[in-house]
Amino acid sequence: MNEALAQHRLAPPRLRLELAGADATKGVFKERRTRRGALLHDLDPAVLNQRLRDGATLIVDAANELSASLQALCAGLSAELVGACQANLYACWGRTQGFDVHWDDHDVFVVQVEGTKRWSLYGATRPWPTRRDHHQDHPKPETPIEEIVLEPGDLLYLPRGYWHAAVGTGGPTMHLTIGVTRKTGTDLLHWMADQAVTHAPVRADLPLEADDAALGRHIQAVIAAAVSGADPAELGRRYRRSVETGLPRRPALSFPFIGGEGAAYPAATAIRLTEGGGRLGPAAQPGAVVLSHRGTDYTLVAELGGVVADMVAGRPVRYADLEGAVREGDRPLVAAFVGDMVARGVFVLGPP
Repeated sequence: MNEALAQHRLAPPRLRLELAGADATKGVFKERRTRRGALLHDLDPAVLNQRLRDGATLIVDAANELSASLQALCAGLSAELVGACQANLYACWGRTQGFDVHWDDHDVFVVQVEGTKRWSLYGATRPWPTRRDHHQDHPKPETPIEEIVLEPGDLLYLPRGYWHAAVGTGGPTMHLTIGVTRKTGTDLLHWMADQAVTHAPVRADLPLEADDAALGRHIQAVIAAAVSGADPAELGRRYRRSVETGLPRRPALSFPFIGGEGAAYPAATAIRLTEGGGRLGPAAQPGAVVLSHRGTDYTLVAELGGVVADMVAGRPVRYADLEGAVREGDRPLVAAFVGDMVARGVFVLGPP
């Protein structure tokens, strides 16, 4: 964390302080403008340390973007659960409670990194709440059902909607909250509505000026058109691909390799899949396999299946492994294949 704060310009609200449920960031940053007029925020270590001594909690959002190993963890969870994943960092040096009792609209994995922290757990008062819900819509529980102290290495899972609060135990303490936002049936229905605009009854004006019976008949036609001939399994496959394609991801580049025709790659060059996971399965045509990655299918010759399976499992392979997997006459095509996958952001290359 010390290195991240020194090497990255983290402006509020990404970096902020909370004290007794209120924002305590004011005065921690000094604002200045560059000669070109850009506004910069310079962190004032003296003020920051004083606020932390006063009991404030330091919060850094998207801490996974500051750590390669943490980013790999979040990318793996995102691919496995098909949802957006982000890690936030919390650090405090006292016994002050940063946030009041609350619930989150996404699942949370709490990882205690250093020191200890006491958690009060209150349970859920509404099944599967969404971001549209408001805390005042369901009353806050008054008494916790359990209180626990997390120690370094402990992991606590909080389903969305689970009321909780945390407080330091007196010494330095730091934990990560790894949040996973998954899709719900509401998201699926919105997607299905977008898909249904190809049907004329769905695009037609609703006859709201007509009587209830006529309006009802039109609505029945809209619903019938929207779901006509829809196979639930096929809908699920298409929706999963759509979600995978739209998940936010950090860029992974292979400089000096940028793809393109005529590129040459040393035999020992390490090749791996970019974050986002992957699945390998049979193709409709014989002699081929399909690599599914970030919502897109790539048809490959079957000879590459074993090597690509290693990449799907998270193991890097060598360029020589790809060349060795195909017939000698096809080896000149491997460079073009690798270059194309690099240009598409599917493969990332690095030193051995």
